[in-house]
Amino acid sequence: MLALGIIISAFGMTLLVKSSLGQSTVTAISYNIGIVTQMKTGTVLTLVNYVCFIGQIILLKKEFKLIQVLQLVVTTVFGSVLNVFLYGIPFITNMQLNNYLVKLVVLLIGIIFMAYGVSLMVLANLVFMPYEGLCNVIALKLNVPFGTIRRYVDITFVILSLAIIFAYKIPNTSVREGTVIYTLLLGTLTNVFMKHIK
Repeated sequence: MLALGIIISAFGMTLLVKSSLGQSTVTAISYNIGIVTQMKTGTVLTLVNYVCFIGQIILLKKEFKLIQVLQLVVTTVFGSVLNVFLYGIPFITNMQLNNYLVKLVVLLIGIIFMAYGVSLMVLANLVFMPYEGLCNVIALKLNVPFGTIRRYVDITFVILSLAIIFAYKIPNTSVREGTVIYTLLLGTLTNVFMKHIK
């Protein structure tokens, strides 16, 4: 379930990138850093998650459980699969969408795939992705609901993404209306899919 979830959600994330209408917060910053550094999006995403993993170790100290090292395996595989979809399959790599309606459809299909993939990963109940793991640890430490912390971290990442876009004059295809649609739909769809998968 975890492996299938990784593949499906990575494909969904690929469609979000190709739609050019906006991405998830953590993918958006990875995409923009990738443009500036000439690195692949999946590679940067993996590195961002490594930083989040280190953050968990710093915050948890002796409470850190060794099983959580599996987060590194999951995020490395996820980043690699994302790179294969984005750069290793010519049909997807060369995909150019010019019609706004087609872009919107691709975006929505991507969100559906991501929600289904995330549902499988959550229900597999093995490990968090480091980004969610860090949000969870901060929430536990501050005794604040996970959703609240996730929202603040997401907002921080959006601000950082916009700062990179303006500083390096990158065309903004990562933080747009699709980011808002993604934020509104993903949680709802995940709840629906998890109910049916169970």
